[in-house]
Amino acid sequence: MLPERPLLTIAIPTYNRADCLNVLLRELIPQITDDRVELLISDNASPDHTPKIVDAYCPRDVKINYIRNRENIGPDANFLQCYNLAKGEYVWIVGDDDVIVPGGLRQVLKILEKREFDQAFVSAYTFRDAYSPPERSRFSGRVVVFSNAVNYALRTYTGLAFITGNILRKATLEAKPHPDFSEMIGTNLIHLSWTYTLLSMNPKCILFRDRLVAVKTENTGGYGTCQVFGKNLKEMVRLMLGEDSEVGRALLNRNLQSFLPWATVEDRSGKSVNNLPEDTEAILRGLYGGNIRYWIFLWPALKLPLPLAKMWVFLVKVIGRIDRAVGYPISR
Repeated sequence: MLPERPLLTIAIPTYNRADCLNVLLRELIPQITDDRVELLISDNASPDHTPKIVDAYCPRDVKINYIRNRENIGPDANFLQCYNLAKGEYVWIVGDDDVIVPGGLRQVLKILEKREFDQAFVSAYTFRDAYSPPERSRFSGRVVVFSNAVNYALRTYTGLAFITGNILRKATLEAKPHPDFSEMIGTNLIHLSWTYTLLSMNPKCILFRDRLVAVKTENTGGYGTCQVFGKNLKEMVRLMLGEDSEVGRALLNRNLQSFLPWATVEDRSGKSVNNLPEDTEAILRGLYGGNIRYWIFLWPALKLPLPLAKMWVFLVKVIGRIDRAVGYPISR
């Protein structure tokens, strides 16, 4: 008789962030109370003391499936390894510098054990320096259930690129043919390949309104914002969803209206210090110049003097809230 499949795999791809990983495991392991949850750590040949951190938690009651690569295979390949090795019916890939807040896992399991949803988005908040647990761990239990994948895409849009924000029902993906996800290695967005593929199946989606994850800010970089969130994201949409599909249009339009104007001004302000320099206007105009939203929402953020561009982004945020309140007529 085959062993029962875990309900959820929490997979942690990690590289050279032993201290961050320690905080995540310190908060997470006490929340794993039974074998419904598989804990997987994929260490990308970290040169720091990551193995010692993992060893320190191994004597606990929670079994850790620890894989240490012989060499650094890159972040995308490590994410894919996490996905491929996950045995759970659901998969939650969690960044090594993020934290599942105390009690957060229980809220997730309450929903997953019903097996009513294929895709879930987990709300988060940010912290800058050292993480400390919230003083109050009370949760409202409020969720948003979506009638279709388009509404889910309109609500989450570029947030789907936040890997810790996504929980997917791997069992649903396995049941149907899908692209070879390894072809997306090198995009810095390989996790969107399975996220978007599942969206193309019009899954049953839910969003946790409680902030169950804490995210360390200013701890990423090494890529070009426009290359990754402009060019690569658009290519992902084309391959996995189709640019002319309702879901594809929703994702690209929301990206143009909300995320890219903000990201552009962040880069211009020098706040994205870890990102690679790039010719922002040339990349984005070539990709989106045929979309009227580029000229209305993004072009002013690119061309106005920085103080005015910041004011424009604030106005864009207000317009986005109005758009959401009335059912996203601008984004469709």
